[in-house]
Amino acid sequence: LPGPEWVAVRVRLAGICGSDLHLVHQDVSPSASVYASFPFVVGHENVGAVAAAGPAAGVAPGQRVVVEPLLPCLPRGFDAPCPACRRGDYNLCERFAEGRLPAGFGQGFCRDVGGAWGEVMVAHRSQLVPVPDALPDEHAVFAEPLACAVHAVLRHVPDAAGTVLVIGAGAMGLATVAALRALRPAARIVAVARYPHQAALAAHLGAHQVLTSRGRALYDQVAGLVGARVLQPLLGRPLLTGGADVTLECAGTGRALDDALRLTRAGGAVVCVGIAFAPRGVDWTPLYLREVRVVGTSYYAAERVGARTVRAIELAVELLAAGRVDLRPLVTHRFPLRHVASALATALDKRGRRAVKVLLEPAG
Repeated sequence: LPGPEWVAVRVRLAGICGSDLHLVHQDVSPSASVYASFPFVVGHENVGAVAAAGPAAGVAPGQRVVVEPLLPCLPRGFDAPCPACRRGDYNLCERFAEGRLPAGFGQGFCRDVGGAWGEVMVAHRSQLVPVPDALPDEHAVFAEPLACAVHAVLRHVPDAAGTVLVIGAGAMGLATVAALRALRPAARIVAVARYPHQAALAAHLGAHQVLTSRGRALYDQVAGLVGARVLQPLLGRPLLTGGADVTLECAGTGRALDDALRLTRAGGAVVCVGIAFAPRGVDWTPLYLREVRVVGTSYYAAERVGARTVRAIELAVELLAAGRVDLRPLVTHRFPLRHVASALATALDKRGRRAVKVLLEPAG
C-alpha cells in the first residue's frame, strides 16, 4: 500500500463508460494526456470490497465500498489544499500532475493506483464511500456515473428551471434524466433519444416527453412543446426563437452540441455533460446572437444541498439506497473480465445489441 491511510480494494463489478470507449478507440484529445501516467489500468465505474487496509485507513477488510476515482490534493500528500480543493471543487484540483503520485485524474488514468477493469486497485481513505448492506452491487456500481449527473444538475440547473432538454439517452443521458427527476422535480424534462429502447428507458426514469425524431422534425416537436417558433436561415439548419431553458448535452457529438445551441432559448444555458473532444460542424452563432451560455461539467465535487454540504458521490449512493433512483434497468449485458474484447464490441453496438450499460466482473 502507498501509505497507512490507503486500502486495497478488490473490484466486484465495473462499468464501461463512454469515456473508456473514447480511450480505447484513441479518439481523445492529446491535451488530456497531461493528467495521465502510463501504463495504467482502464476503468473508473466500480463497486468493491476492502481486501487490505493500512493502520490509519479507518475501514476494515470486507467493507463494501465505492471508490470515488479522483486523486486531488489529499491523496497526493498535500497538507495544504489548493484553492479549488479548499472550496470543495476538488474535481478542479490544480495538482493532478503533482505530489506523491504520478500524474492522473484518478483510477483508470494513473499508473500506480490501478483501475476498475483490474482485479484490485488501491485507494486513499478519502476516496471511499461505504455501500449500505441493503444496496446490491448491481445498483451501487452506478454511483460514479450518477454522481456525474448529480453534479451537473445541482451546479447548472436552477430550482426554478422550466423546461430542461436532455440530448442523448445513453447511460449518461439516462442517469441525468434520473438525477433531474430526483433533484429538480418541478422541471419539465424532455429527452431526445436515438433508439426505441433508449426512449423507453428515458420515459421509465421520469422524462415527461421523449422525442426520437431528427432534423427538422425534432425542431418542430421541441418548438411545439415550449411554444417556440422555428426559423429557417437562408442556408443551413433551423434555429428556434424561444426554446429550452437549460439543455444538457449528453451525447458528446458535434451534431448534438449544434442541436443544443439551436434548441436553447436566448439567455439559456447549454451544459456539456457528454465528451466531445474536438466537435465538428458546430455553429457557435447562438453564443453571440442570443447570448446562449455554454458550460462544461467535470466529474463531481462537494455540493450544497439544503443546509448541508455533501459530496456528489455520497449523495448518489444515498439516492440509490433510498430507492429514489434505480438505474438497474440500464444494465443490458455482463461479461467476465477475460472477455473484455467482446464486452467492448457489445458496448459500441447500441443499435444492434441494444447496449446501454455493460458491466465487467473482474473476478470472472
